Amino acid sequence: MANEKRRARRDKHDSVVEILDEGGEIKAFGRLADFSSSGVSFSSETVFRKGERLKVRLRLLDRGTLEADGEVVWAREKSGRTVYGVRFSELRSVYPTGELRRPWD
Repeated sequence: MANEKRRARRDKHDSVVEILDEGGEIKAFGRLADFSSSGVSFSSETVFRKGERLKVRLRLLDRGTLEADGEVVWAREKSGRTVYGVRFSELRSVYPTGELRRPWD
């Protein structure tokens, strides 16, 4: 059995990962494979480089909407798509649907 180096338990998820630009606008999408408090793996047709900094948004039914900053730490080809591993440098919850709350709500 392989030596496990993960720092946090991973949960399998099958949902969309939104990759955001610096202004918070969606620039790409991916398919979430698994998630933990320390990182995420996802597949995407968009090409990312090892070491590239990403901002991602995850909409998880059991945890709400999360945004994270992180770094691509690995990339592997699988079934015609590339699967990426991203280690988080920051993870934060956002308003349940990701929108900014209006002052009168």
